[in-house]
Amino acid sequence: MRALIGRTDGACRGNPGPASIGVALYDASRDGADHPSAQPDATISAAIGTTTNNVAEWKAVISAIELAAELGASELQLFLDSKLVVEQLNGRWRVRDAKLAPLCDEARARLTRFAVWSAAHVPREENHQADALANEGLDRALRGGPAWVVRRPDDVARSRGASLPDGLASDDGGSSGSATRLTLLGTGASRGVPRVGCRCEVCISKDVRNQRLRSSLLMEWRDAATATSRAVIIDPGMDLRQQAMRSGITRLDGALITHIHVDHTGGIDELRAYTDAQEEVLDVGAGPETCAELLRRWEYAFDGRTAPGHGIPSLRLMEAVPHVQLGGRAFEAIPLIHGRRPAHGWRSGAVAYLTDVSAVSPASRERLLGLDTLIVSALRDLPHPTHQTVEEALALIAALGPRLAILTHLDHDLDYQELSARLPDGVLAGFDGLVVEVAAR
Repeated sequence: MRALIGRTDGACRGNPGPASIGVALYDASRDGADHPSAQPDATISAAIGTTTNNVAEWKAVISAIELAAELGASELQLFLDSKLVVEQLNGRWRVRDAKLAPLCDEARARLTRFAVWSAAHVPREENHQADALANEGLDRALRGGPAWVVRRPDDVARSRGASLPDGLASDDGGSSGSATRLTLLGTGASRGVPRVGCRCEVCISKDVRNQRLRSSLLMEWRDAATATSRAVIIDPGMDLRQQAMRSGITRLDGALITHIHVDHTGGIDELRAYTDAQEEVLDVGAGPETCAELLRRWEYAFDGRTAPGHGIPSLRLMEAVPHVQLGGRAFEAIPLIHGRRPAHGWRSGAVAYLTDVSAVSPASRERLLGLDTLIVSALRDLPHPTHQTVEEALALIAALGPRLAILTHLDHDLDYQELSARLPDGVLAGFDGLVVEVAAR
């Protein structure tokens, strides 16, 4: 998309107050792209904390400029319902507010990336899509959802039903009925991407889908018996705090561990945020060998001596032999081969999560048939002694036959766009923040 049209808006409930931004980008080459009711090709809806309405307006403009640049545009035409921002951006009015001057300078500096740009004022009723996105972001954050949701062209196409199988959606809507909502909190390998000190093309990439925290998954659903929302995290790793804040995880009903490696367990102490706030003991499920190791390493959290709410995680080990119940839902531990360490994947209903896999035995494969959604690791293209390659992961996917497969635990050898371009239908390259919903059967 060489030329883009952008509509932006900032919202604030109180001034200052809880604030948010909305951005809608349109491919200018499409017929009717400049019409206020045209369907956007990329969007941002985000809660940005407590600030003023004018700050929110400027942050929406800056976010639109950044996303347009990321999408490769050389021309950008902005439509805003804030006459103040339009006139200041065009240099016709001075910026008198000390808080806004740096934002105006930043926006104008970023606009120099484009060969051509313009900014024009439109009536508020012509900017209803950006306004709706801003309100969506704030409403979502207030009910405990992720603060930022960015939908790029591929994501928008999937949400319109272009790529995902029936019964799945990649938008950010909450779970309804007994559907399962999956959020990839992290999709990186043990060192994350970018790696510390690395200057490879993926590590310095500006595509945010190449920025990968350590692999972790959030599963959410509504308990039909109690009409209560439930949430379980698989692998509270080293980046849990950052992931929880980014995705707005305010409550957990339990945690599952695949294996003892620190990139999958390094955030266990962070679980105290939930045991303190909820004043509840949190169940943690794992395979027998992993349970024994967890008890050795985090005895203070699992020994039962400290009640919830006293600043120490209050956790209860649940040994999977092979099932555990968390939040009223059954999870089955699936034995995996991961070098010499005992490791398990987890299956619940039609969803399975397998990370750090070097091989899956025939017996375990039998327990993974009939899946709707499989999330599975694919470290890199070159062989590795304890991890599947992309080719090996695709072979496993073909053997199991899920309706949708998502690759995770991706190292810095794999560029998101290059990887996506060579995957077969029904297989997606995962990225941090990707959300899918698995409809109830």
